[in-house]
Amino acid sequence: MVSRARLPFDKFFALCEKHRWKLETDIEWEGIQRDLITPDELETVHQAALVEGFSPTYAADLLDLYCDDPEMGSFLSIQFYEEYKHFHALRRYLRLNGIDISDAEAVQGHENRTKYDKKLIPILKFGVSEIFTAIFYRNISARTREPVLKKLTHLISQDEYRHLGFYLSYLEWLVKSENITVDEVNDALMRYQHQGLDAIGSWVDFWNQNGRKYTGVEPYMVLQSNLNRIVGKGTRLRRLARQTADQRAANKFR
Repeated sequence: MVSRARLPFDKFFALCEKHRWKLETDIEWEGIQRDLITPDELETVHQAALVEGFSPTYAADLLDLYCDDPEMGSFLSIQFYEEYKHFHALRRYLRLNGIDISDAEAVQGHENRTKYDKKLIPILKFGVSEIFTAIFYRNISARTREPVLKKLTHLISQDEYRHLGFYLSYLEWLVKSENITVDEVNDALMRYQHQGLDAIGSWVDFWNQNGRKYTGVEPYMVLQSNLNRIVGKGTRLRRLARQTADQRAANKFR
């Protein structure tokens, strides 16, 4: 099987530089219209910020695995810079709306570490999660009436779509290079859980009450289409929704 070249880091970096937004000047913080944001939206932003704030732990877990891959290590360094930027932006938005994320809350659970022994597992874990987050923020932006939240979540969504593009490119390269089969991908997907479970103990409850209304079935359709293209037909996603939305089925990658 011939390996297709993956997206070069320098091209990814150039895209990031072209579209990089500035926390201090591109968001009109003083323009927040508090009467237009709902309590559900604030809670959704609060939980999303905690997931973004888990980035240092995700980075520590993954950089150890990819220290032998300069391109992937470079990508992860940029991705987690941007994810932590998202945390600080969302944290500031919440603070300006009277909700504070303390340092203690921000680092809760960071002592829990995940050791990966195969590169396929975290590529799927974080790649699939990027599908969810890109669509999640895009739809918050489309639905909210509050203009600053609309702008902020649009910018975050664009970052997440760029991350997703790199993950999909790497997954395609990995599958071709290592002759990964549909069965191996299905085995990894059987153990899938959105990365939010690492960051939030009540993730499943949050997802059922606030999260999935912003994504619907679109992430599964996007994932199925890309897996069909990359690994061929035969991948099974039926359990994925239950593993995200059913506490009894939820589990972490091991």
